[in-house]
Amino acid sequence: MMLVKLVSILSALVSLAVVNASSANYAPFSINLPAFSKECFYYDLIHDDDSLVIGYQVLTGGNFEIDFSITSPDGSEIVNEKQKKYSDFVLKSFGLGQYTFCFANTYGTALKKVEVTLELEKTSFDIQDENNKEDAVANHAIAEIDRNLNKITKVLNYLRAREHRNMSTVSSTEYRLKWLSILVMVIMVGISVLQALIIQLFFKSRQRNFV
Repeated sequence: MMLVKLVSILSALVSLAVVNASSANYAPFSINLPAFSKECFYYDLIHDDDSLVIGYQVLTGGNFEIDFSITSPDGSEIVNEKQKKYSDFVLKSFGLGQYTFCFANTYGTALKKVEVTLELEKTSFDIQDENNKEDAVANHAIAEIDRNLNKITKVLNYLRAREHRNMSTVSSTEYRLKWLSILVMVIMVGISVLQALIIQLFFKSRQRNFV
């Protein structure tokens, strides 16, 4: 009995590793978008059973807003978003072939950093023995764990992006305050010099209309 349970546990662990390997087939990367620039990348979807999950978050730069578009393999535009900070999409029923993803920075003059997550998601899980109730329960439990892990990962990515945006806002505010302080000091020095010159002019002049 113990041997059967051990075999079931090992089978569940192997299945979990396979599920994680398939569901973790994503490539998070960052791109820098200078002002008034556009960047595109491409991905080929080759299996009918797969879903392509694409998500992005603007981490730094100005008002954190960009334009985003997705073009299907047949050339039609699936998504066209304007002034967005983050979004997620699932692509499944738009055909096989090459998908185009484009990001454009057309708002403001600041360099913007965008983190992109591309994930190839399997829609079905391999069950070794459908007649074995224990294996079916174990596989469904593994699938549920995998979905919860994906949710946690998305929440953590969102919180990290919020932290990046907040730090960028703090840095921008500090930069503006520094130059504002310098401007105030220059104005104060200029006013002081002007007052000194006017007082000196009053005392040096002998004309009564200045007294």
